[in-house]
Amino acid sequence: LGSALRHTVVDSFDAKPIRWGDQDESGEDLKANLKVFTAQLDPSHPWRIIWAAGQATVSTSKDKCQNELTTFSEFVNHVQEHLTTAGRFFLTSSAGGVYAGSSDPPFNAESVPVPTSAYGRLKLDQEKILTVTFKGRVDVYTTIGRISNLYGPGQNLGKLQGLISHLILAALSKRAMNMFVPLDTIRDFLFVEDAAETIRVLTTMDSPPSIAVIATGEPKSLATVISQVQGVIRVKIPIAYGQHASSNAQVADLRMTPTVACPQITPFPAGVKKMHIDLTARLQESDALPV
Repeated sequence: LGSALRHTVVDSFDAKPIRWGDQDESGEDLKANLKVFTAQLDPSHPWRIIWAAGQATVSTSKDKCQNELTTFSEFVNHVQEHLTTAGRFFLTSSAGGVYAGSSDPPFNAESVPVPTSAYGRLKLDQEKILTVTFKGRVDVYTTIGRISNLYGPGQNLGKLQGLISHLILAALSKRAMNMFVPLDTIRDFLFVEDAAETIRVLTTMDSPPSIAVIATGEPKSLATVISQVQGVIRVKIPIAYGQHASSNAQVADLRMTPTVACPQITPFPAGVKKMHIDLTARLQESDALPV
């Protein structure tokens, strides 16, 4: 998502990489970037920060999620202290994470979040920190974007996430992909560039919502996803079914009702085709892509 946002949001700040492997180093990098960002601001124009950072996934441990939460909290407090002019702060949260234990899908911005994993609680705690920190700032708009399942080129294949990336990679590498959830599991798959464009719109609205569910509103079962991916790439996907601790935090039905209509919805086959081209090129460049 971060890469897609950089392409979508013109004249974006050129931030230096964050060393996420170490809590102290990541905090230092964020503060250093904020210092440069602040120095470059035009006081006559509102600042805009979009948080699409972090390394946690649904399988991340409680301790690592807590470290990431601490880093985020310190950064938000730093923003509150040093950016005294009008601005906007957009937080990318996870619909799947915060609604994992919620009832009565399809979920919308009014649905009660019930996270069931450390990752989901991390996202909900980030939302609370952002809201509380800027509660007294009438000159700062905060928007929380609860985003459905993203897919698209450039995904980090080392993480235990990204179903469609791993389906295509399994087909290209001829190695079985491990599936840990039932095939009737329902998800809302949103192309990453469409998510980035929706975020751009939300961060330029006159009166943005405080919470927005960002999704297509067009859910698919995993069985349908597998069938459609195979239809696009025209290769049989080898799949192995097994168990993983993270599967306990996976909800069966994650249908979503978008808060705002996405300005563009990439047809699923077209998005898969772009990923197929991207992964084919990456696989040719390296023999050591993780599976």
